[in-house]
Amino acid sequence: MKTEFNMQIAVKNIIAIRRKASPEDVAHGIAWYAEAYEECRIIADRFKLPIHIVVGVVAALSPNNRWELNIRNANDLICAFACGSTMDDVSVCTYTAMKQKAWDILCNWKSLKRNSSEDDDVKVALNGKKIVCFYENIMGDDTCTIDGHARNIAYNERVTLTNAKTSIGVKEYANLQEAYRQAAKRCTVNGRKFKAYELQAVTWVTWRKMHGIA
Repeated sequence: MKTEFNMQIAVKNIIAIRRKASPEDVAHGIAWYAEAYEECRIIADRFKLPIHIVVGVVAALSPNNRWELNIRNANDLICAFACGSTMDDVSVCTYTAMKQKAWDILCNWKSLKRNSSEDDDVKVALNGKKIVCFYENIMGDDTCTIDGHARNIAYNERVTLTNAKTSIGVKEYANLQEAYRQAAKRCTVNGRKFKAYELQAVTWVTWRKMHGIA
């Protein structure tokens, strides 16, 4: 049975985990997406591709994929594309459908424009709420990626990521994003308010440390 969502409680739970974050946790969380962007920029420069295309490939390959392998898979797939190989010449640590989506982004990269965070063809090509949010956050857009850990933080409930409770529907996803936005408005870092994705990253780092999650 799924836990009932309560906005006030969710915001309180998120803030409670932020308060448990060490200065190192905060620094790590704040830097996470900026460092991810830099890793993508290095690949973009290496293969002479626009940064938003590389971030799109990374986002497409991200489901159930550890970051270290995610960025390596993206580099290998882009290298295969640049060298005239096929996507079947590369192994990735995610679903075949996601690999195909990443490859399609590469094949169509010249037509996929990013004029603003609202007008972005890569998001249309990704077509998935979580991977679109992950793409947006690496690109610096102030949205919030909700995964099973982010969900657990908001409910203050330790549930394994294979549990049916962590299957997040559209309405619940939107509610959880809003909870992080509201919590971010009530938290500060270096004299400014958190961005929603920064708070999500800080609490994610803290939660994983608290529970010994690799």
